[in-house]
Amino acid sequence: MSVLSTFEDRVGAIFGGGRGGITAPFSLRKLAKQAMREMERETYVIDGVNTAPALYTILISSADDSVMRPVYSKVCRELSDLVIAHAQSKGYALIDTPLVRFMVDPGLKSGKFSLFAENVDERALTQLRAEEAAFMDGSLNIGGAASVIAQQRAAA
Repeated sequence: MSVLSTFEDRVGAIFGGGRGGITAPFSLRKLAKQAMREMERETYVIDGVNTAPALYTILISSADDSVMRPVYSKVCRELSDLVIAHAQSKGYALIDTPLVRFMVDPGLKSGKFSLFAENVDERALTQLRAEEAAFMDGSLNIGGAASVIAQQRAAA
């Protein structure tokens, strides 16, 4: 079974597996393919080793954020596993387990996404991982529009 097929099967279980399943607001197959393309584009020779990026940022619309929020951690884990498997199949090294994160881009329309892969050093990746974990568990003090959205969700 290909890396992409495995990803589709595992993510399909997250979204449509049961009666209460939600519908993904965009194509997860396209998301996976974009992650693999970005890996190829952003893999560089570092100290003589083909090193794949370990940071993947997915920008989505505010409306899609509402749909995706309950499954972010599972989708991020599956996409990270896909990145690892693809890197291994190509013989690329990773500095650490890839960090996959979603961010809202108010300029995007529902159903659209952008994905960026970046090479970052281990220290930066560790810091970003801590910030992402704090955001996901609600302990990160966020301000501005994100704070208003968080308060509205808490009141609902």
